[in-house]
Amino acid sequence: MNTVSSQNEIATLSTVLLSNLDEVVFFSKLSGFFQSVFNEHKVLGYEVLSDGSTKLIAENGLALDVIKNFEKGQGLSGYVARTKRAYYSNAVKRDPIASSTHRSESVEAELCIPIMVQSSVIGTLNVQSTTKGRHFGEAEISVVHEILAQIESPLRNMHLYLMAKNLNRELLARIEAKDKELSNRQEIKITRGLEDTTPMIGVSKNFLEVVQMAKKIAPQDFPLLIEGYHGVGKKILARKIHSWSGRKGNVVLASCSAMNESQLDREIFSSKGLMIQANGGTLILDDVGCTTPHIQTKLLRVLVSGEMVTIDTDEKVALNVRLISTSKKPLKEMVESGSFKEDLYYRLNTAGLRIPSLKERHDDIKVMAEFFLNFGKTEKKILTSVAVEKLNTYYWPGNAHELKNVMERTYILTDGQYIEASHLPEFAQEVKVEKVEARPVFQEFTLFNLEKNHIIDTLDHLSGNKTRAAKALGITVKTLYNKLHSYGLIEAREQ
Repeated sequence: MNTVSSQNEIATLSTVLLSNLDEVVFFSKLSGFFQSVFNEHKVLGYEVLSDGSTKLIAENGLALDVIKNFEKGQGLSGYVARTKRAYYSNAVKRDPIASSTHRSESVEAELCIPIMVQSSVIGTLNVQSTTKGRHFGEAEISVVHEILAQIESPLRNMHLYLMAKNLNRELLARIEAKDKELSNRQEIKITRGLEDTTPMIGVSKNFLEVVQMAKKIAPQDFPLLIEGYHGVGKKILARKIHSWSGRKGNVVLASCSAMNESQLDREIFSSKGLMIQANGGTLILDDVGCTTPHIQTKLLRVLVSGEMVTIDTDEKVALNVRLISTSKKPLKEMVESGSFKEDLYYRLNTAGLRIPSLKERHDDIKVMAEFFLNFGKTEKKILTSVAVEKLNTYYWPGNAHELKNVMERTYILTDGQYIEASHLPEFAQEVKVEKVEARPVFQEFTLFNLEKNHIIDTLDHLSGNKTRAAKALGITVKTLYNKLHSYGLIEAREQ
């Protein structure tokens, strides 16, 4: 090995490296310089990419005609890039780490040193010797470290250049992946006529299954029920089902939770109401579970008879309206509690769909966030991987609506092109409370009183409906009446 190069030679190397922002030239010059320092068989220059993979691009001061690519951790260079520590092997053919590297059979020993900038490895220098008995050690490592320390400025410049180039490479890959994704994506866009103009986007399996099912049943004219948590896109899917159905009439929306009984009655059943406007088309009953028994009875009459009497002109009108209902609460539970008419439930739920929450569709969070971030914007912004990771850790109780609001706010408040995790709001973590069953206090009861209390509780739960109570208790209605009479709760004539 030659003596350490003079300060003038190192200064010249630094000037040459500063004048070139090309990784091939950079690693070629470095490998050539260290070849003159060590005077060995070969000095190879590897670039280390951001994903940990490596590229052999220079040898003994010359750029290779064919660049060789290696996967993350592959070969001696990959090992050093991963561990960030120099490694030498003086018996490469017997060394399991060094033997994984493809090299000339005549090579006896090899030294590999990482080129570090701060805590990042931007490349490696591999010195190969064909001299028998050649032993690399700490002295050679110190020589390389001493020279690299004196060219810190060009190393830092190359690091910044490679970061920018790697980012551009990643962006191009993401664009290509996005193009492929868009070609396969199920995208539901709402058209004019509804308040919510947010597209419904998803690539997750459970979302696509709902969409495919909706497409199959859309051409049929029977009523549909769409259930799901707030903000999952029930109204948007309802509108899309109408467009797939082929029905020629209008699609109109009745917000059942926004009006009291008399207002909703006029809104739906007047001579210029929504039912008339939707004749030949589709009426979407949003939050149908919020309707009163009076409205439920009138809706049931429409479904049974296919006609209605207008409340302002008392005119009987024949109807051809498809009803699509939405509900945040499971209607079956409301039926069981007596707050929703059972007959109407089964009429509305000829076919039922449930849209999964965003918590159940983690694969869709990144896709939807990127869409909402740049929707309608001329200057596009990019979510970094750490920002996506932060989005994925949140449980999104407000579902797509909440995600849309977060991304629109983030776009406005972020000045740069890249959205980092710090630009996103601090999300509250989901609190899971374990339910602890309280042990009931023991009380002495006769079997007679125990049965009596249970029958009374069952009747209270079912709003006094004796037929349903008898069914729940597993007895006949007559037996129930006999027991109530024996408790003194009804007169004998009620039997």
